[in-house]
Amino acid sequence: MEGLFYIFALGVIISGIMVISALNPIHSVFWLIVVFLGASALFILLGIDFIALIFLIVYVGAIAILFLFVIMMLNLTDLEGGGDMSNYIPIGSVIGVLLLFEVLIMGREATAYSYRDIDHECLRGGVDAWDASIEIIKSSNIEVLGRILYTDYYYLFIIASFILLVAMIGAIVLTHELGTELKRQDLFTQTSRSLWQ
Repeated sequence: MEGLFYIFALGVIISGIMVISALNPIHSVFWLIVVFLGASALFILLGIDFIALIFLIVYVGAIAILFLFVIMMLNLTDLEGGGDMSNYIPIGSVIGVLLLFEVLIMGREATAYSYRDIDHECLRGGVDAWDASIEIIKSSNIEVLGRILYTDYYYLFIIASFILLVAMIGAIVLTHELGTELKRQDLFTQTSRSLWQ
């Protein structure tokens, strides 16, 4: 199991390098999809099923495909002159070192809050808190998140859905041109070969 984790982690790192080193933008998006798939496999190995499904549905199914459609619609070509990107190495190295220090600091703070502290809090809360923690441990991540979202925070969930609905209606209203007639589809014009020759 540990070997499989390291294989997927190495695959994610190599795919991430290919995302920024690929000269063709469409190939870069495909490597990004491989990164997302590898990251979701890592989350499944860690037992975090919900985040893994979110990676598959939101990132691979929506965002990466949106990137792909935008790149294809803009008709971007390869970088001219071989695409020498060596002048970006210094700033990329600085950002990478900063992120590494941030991960190390956050890891140290996370280990400071150990399981003994959680046990002491459960003992202070009494038998009810201990039973609740045992109940959470027995359930899967998706079941616990669904129970919390649809019971305790259902009103925030509904408000978020209304905000997305208003944003979608606003985007439609902003792109709709007033005073112009509706565009109709002419099948003969679209399928006629003489227009394209």
